[in-house]
Amino acid sequence: MCEIQNIKCSEVTQNELKFAIYHTSDFLPFMQKLNIPHRHNYYMILLNEKKSGTQLIDFEERAIEPLSVTCLYYGQIHQWLNYDDIDGYILVFEDEFYALRHNNYQLSKFSFFSYRQELPYAQVDKGKFEHWKNIAIWMLAEYSAKDKDFEKSIHSLLNLLLIDLNRLFEPSTINSDLKQSLQMIHHFEELIDKHFKEKHFVKDYAAMMYVNANYLNAVCKNVLQIAAGDLIRNRILLEAKRFLIHEKKTVAEIAYMLGFEDNSYFGRFFKKYENCTPDTFKKKYLNFS
Repeated sequence: MCEIQNIKCSEVTQNELKFAIYHTSDFLPFMQKLNIPHRHNYYMILLNEKKSGTQLIDFEERAIEPLSVTCLYYGQIHQWLNYDDIDGYILVFEDEFYALRHNNYQLSKFSFFSYRQELPYAQVDKGKFEHWKNIAIWMLAEYSAKDKDFEKSIHSLLNLLLIDLNRLFEPSTINSDLKQSLQMIHHFEELIDKHFKEKHFVKDYAAMMYVNANYLNAVCKNVLQIAAGDLIRNRILLEAKRFLIHEKKTVAEIAYMLGFEDNSYFGRFFKKYENCTPDTFKKKYLNFS
């Protein structure tokens, strides 16, 4: 087991712009450096046009297929596995890069860049991929030339790409009630991501959102077919697994970091939802990998 590395955006972009775009052939040195588990402290979009590869994302091996897009969000644990042959483009950036141009907007407004049950990944037809490829080529040209106002151009091109990806991952036509519910869930997920280590109950988040806890739970069940409490628990469990596998910390230390004052309660919590103790999970995973 190797201790997880926290990779700053600047280590990958190698600039203070907090944005970079590479052809995969030019990104190979970073892939070779990051072929060990690392925590993403930035957002990444991989547009893969040709050939195949694999990557590990939060304990699951994921394929990288031709004509595909993979979106990784802040905080995920990632490892490049087989990557030598993939051929496409990689975008790396921080929320600040986007928010500075689009006032009062954050990347979390795009559902594929917020905590979700499934990784945002899709294969598309050649026409759709060519559209994204053209945006990436234009963006790369602007990024490389650094002519006057190139940052504004990159911001605009990035926004176009994100809007198009959002159409892919979100329903194309939704009524106003569903749209309002999705906005509420997005806000709920943002709050979970910020406060899950100290706030474990739906009522705490409902109070911050100025809604009734039963109403928040009903919205989650209606839209996601999952209870509001399960969203909180799943986030806590994901972080617990990350710590168990990738950090050199005891179960007691992890329990404390996740807001469990009683170590035994954390053990019961973990076993209830994972059907094994934290130590057993750790041993099983390390033996399997």
